[in-house]
Amino acid sequence: MNAVDFMTREVVVLRYGHRIVRDERVTSHVCLVARAFGAKKIIVAGDEDKSTKESVQDIVKRWGGNFKVEFSESWKKTMKSYQKKGFKAVHATMYGLELNKAETKLKKINKILLVIGSQKVEKEVYQLADYNISVGLQPHSEIAALAVVLDRLFEGKELEKKFKGKVRIEPQAKGKKVIKN
Repeated sequence: MNAVDFMTREVVVLRYGHRIVRDERVTSHVCLVARAFGAKKIIVAGDEDKSTKESVQDIVKRWGGNFKVEFSESWKKTMKSYQKKGFKAVHATMYGLELNKAETKLKKINKILLVIGSQKVEKEVYQLADYNISVGLQPHSEIAALAVVLDRLFEGKELEKKFKGKVRIEPQAKGKKVIKN
C-alpha cells in the first residue's frame, strides 16, 4: 500500500477528557492547531464548552476554512463509531511506537482519528487505539504532539494551504500586516 495523497487524507481529532475550568485555553489552542495543520474537525470528549466552540467558529468565519467543533459525552463511543466508519484511531502519546519509525505506516492510512489527551489517559484508550504513537519519549504538551503528528501526516504541505476568509496575513520579515479581503 502506497502513501496516501495528503490532499485526500481525512483527519479528525478526538480531544480526550476536556474539563472546562482546567482545560478551556489549552483546548482552544488544540482546536486552532488542528484547524491550521489540516484536520477537518475536532471532537471534544468531556465537558461541553460553548465558549470554546464559539471562539473557534469566529476564527473560521474571519480566517476561513471549513473546520468544525463537536462535543461528545463518550470518547469510547466516538472512537468505536469512527473505527466502524473505517478510521484508524491513532493515539498521540509518549508511550507508543516512535513516530519516526511508524511514520511510513501512518502515511498509508487515508482516514485517521487522531486521539490526544487532556487528563490522565485511561488504560482502555491505549487498548482501543489502532496505533499508539510516541512523539518523543518524554513528557510533553498534547498541543505540540498534535502539531508534530499533523505536520508529518501532511508532509509540511498543510503550511502552504490558502484559507479563504475575511482576513489574511501578508508575510513580512519584520512587523505584521493583516489584509482585509
